[in-house]
Amino acid sequence: MLKQLYIKNYALFKETRIDFKSGLNILTGETGAGKSLLIGALGLVMGKRADTSFVFMHDEKCILEATFGNLASVIVTQLNAFEDFDMDGEEVVLRREIRPNGKTRAFINDTPVSLQILREVSSLLLDLHGQHDNQVLLSQDKQLNLLDNFASNDDLVGQFGMQLKKTESITKRIAELEAQEKTAKEQMEYLQYQVKELGEADIKDGEEEELESELNLLQNSEEIRGALGGAVEKMYQQDSSIYNDLSEVVGALRKVSHVNAQLGSSVSDLDEVLEKIKDASFSFQNMLETVESDPARLAFIEQRLGVYHNLKLKYQKKSGAELVALYEEVSGRLIEFDSLDETIQSLKTQESQEKEKLVHLGLRLEEKRLKAKPYLEQMIDQLLAQVGFQKAKFQVNLFRHEHSLGNLQVGDQYIKPLASGLNKVQFLIQTNPGLPAGPLAQIASGGEISRVMLAIKAALAEKSSFPVMIFDEIDTGISGEIANKVGAVMKQLARTFQILSITHLPQIAAKGNQHFQIKKNVQGEKTYSHVVELGHQERVSIIAEMISGDQPTASAIQNAEELIRQ
Repeated sequence: MLKQLYIKNYALFKETRIDFKSGLNILTGETGAGKSLLIGALGLVMGKRADTSFVFMHDEKCILEATFGNLASVIVTQLNAFEDFDMDGEEVVLRREIRPNGKTRAFINDTPVSLQILREVSSLLLDLHGQHDNQVLLSQDKQLNLLDNFASNDDLVGQFGMQLKKTESITKRIAELEAQEKTAKEQMEYLQYQVKELGEADIKDGEEEELESELNLLQNSEEIRGALGGAVEKMYQQDSSIYNDLSEVVGALRKVSHVNAQLGSSVSDLDEVLEKIKDASFSFQNMLETVESDPARLAFIEQRLGVYHNLKLKYQKKSGAELVALYEEVSGRLIEFDSLDETIQSLKTQESQEKEKLVHLGLRLEEKRLKAKPYLEQMIDQLLAQVGFQKAKFQVNLFRHEHSLGNLQVGDQYIKPLASGLNKVQFLIQTNPGLPAGPLAQIASGGEISRVMLAIKAALAEKSSFPVMIFDEIDTGISGEIANKVGAVMKQLARTFQILSITHLPQIAAKGNQHFQIKKNVQGEKTYSHVVELGHQERVSIIAEMISGDQPTASAIQNAEELIRQ
């Protein structure tokens, strides 16, 4: 239940705190006193869009805070599932702050949260029904949602929605692949030409670099042979070669190396130098034997490099490696295109299977809706009688969403599935015997729609889990005995829920377990509103004023007493 609502610096309220109790809480007040502003404050606590024009003092922060407690275990379990805040026992505090610069912050149990989390949490705690919400009842989507609530179809609707997303994902993929296939057919000839040309060129990764290195060697073979031959001669083969001369020096030093440790170390270093000269000489000799002038090989390499040059120019590539990558890419695309039709056919088979599952879930939903339909109609007929529609007949017209573009076949029908299933629904009402039933929008007036909404909420009471229901002048357009009956239904609902009701009718106000009066007064150039909880005698006076005006007569006071006793 909503235990307390605290408002600071909002609209006409400088600061006020209201402590609510279980049952039916009545809120009354003169026009303009701020009754609907209280609903606006609760709307902000529920995460609705903030408007800085409602801030009382524009240089101060606005604070709106709602404290909930005595929550059902199912609600506590749902709240504990949120990781964004910690529960303080079984109490939860929702707070919204609006700063002078227009920025807002949301808190749950003093922990900052996003507006989305605030909305999700508040939706578990509050059901707010304002005057404009009557029009929501005219929406077929809302009507189907109400039927599903009554039939306890939430889980099945969720399963259908997920299956529909899965099926639509496959259908979308098929369309994408079919578009690719069409494009592929247009590109196929050119791709095949590319693969043929690059394949016949027999390009290889790294070949171009190897050929360029060999070309450089062949083009400079005579100069290289001369340099290598001279080096081998001077380094190793001549009698006075570097190797021989250094060997003599090392031999002489080795004889005296035992005299001094540093001298021995230097001799060892020279031994390593001798080995390196010898190894280098052998390496140069091997190279000398392989470097030959080969005009035929030179011509082949130049021709081969010409192939690479022409292909790079044609396909705008910078290296042989990029040409190889292009060949692999184009070859891969051709392979993909070859298997594209097979993939599409496989996906179409899968799509057909998923559609069968979708139809199965949709028919299960339809069956549950058809089963619940007569019970909902009967219950609402009874409740409509209680709110003054003695001869009214309520009908739920359930039908399949047939469409020329429907992609699900059920029997001889083509259905376009919705997120909620295969069906649409329309609430019909017959308010007078002998006249045909028609849609609520055509048959019922504003006040009648309010009473139908109340009857539906009462019918769904056992299926709902939120602990607080709020009615903002749901009694618009009614009076007299009808108002008394509406109040009785609200009183009945208040046995299951805590109800907050803003009303201007004495018949309904008298049904309250607790009564608050919103008053306003002018101080200087400022108008202030505040909320007062009424005792019995004050309540009698206020209800009497609602009956006969500011100066209630004795009979009005007596009538007020009688309404309260009833």
